[in-house]
Amino acid sequence: MTLREGIEVDRIMIERGKMAGVGAAEQRWQAPKVVIAGGAWSSKILAQVANLNFPVEPVRGQMMIFKSNPQFLKRIVLGESHYLIPRRDGRVLVGSTLEYVGFKKAATRQAYNRLYQAALELVPALEEYPVEFHWSGLRPGTKNQGIPYIGEVEGVQGLYVNAGHFRNGVVLAPASARLLVDVMLHREPIVDPTSYQFIPQTTEKIV
Repeated sequence: MTLREGIEVDRIMIERGKMAGVGAAEQRWQAPKVVIAGGAWSSKILAQVANLNFPVEPVRGQMMIFKSNPQFLKRIVLGESHYLIPRRDGRVLVGSTLEYVGFKKAATRQAYNRLYQAALELVPALEEYPVEFHWSGLRPGTKNQGIPYIGEVEGVQGLYVNAGHFRNGVVLAPASARLLVDVMLHREPIVDPTSYQFIPQTTEKIV
């Protein structure tokens, strides 16, 4: 296996409804099977290189970490819309926001204040410890939040997707990878893949 980093694929070659390969700048790689697993950017990839309307959108989430003592918090604490997760080194993770702002990834002061106040409402003693980090990321959201698209794209033989896990990417990663491999290798799937199928809508004919 060859891993190529820092290469932006700008072409997906489809010939007579079948995958032929992918391209980047002056390079081209033949491939009868291609998997799109670009998280929140999967929709852009499929729109730009294959003219497919993939219903996955970015959902910004902001989080912060307090630096406390290892024995300060021993259990996960859940509130109505926020949570605290203790780490072994004493840090306490505070999450998180849900913001539909497109691909704007920057962390904001408004979210910082919201997370900080939520953390103190759940555990007031956190006020004694400093905030070490505050950052943001983009989740791949779908209409049925948390239900990803996994499997072959209908109408394009050899083109597969595995995206749209929303807030459950880490949790669902092993099972979604197994399901996709089962579909690609025509094995008996671990679950019925029908519910995860992506049926594309495009204004142009796929060739």
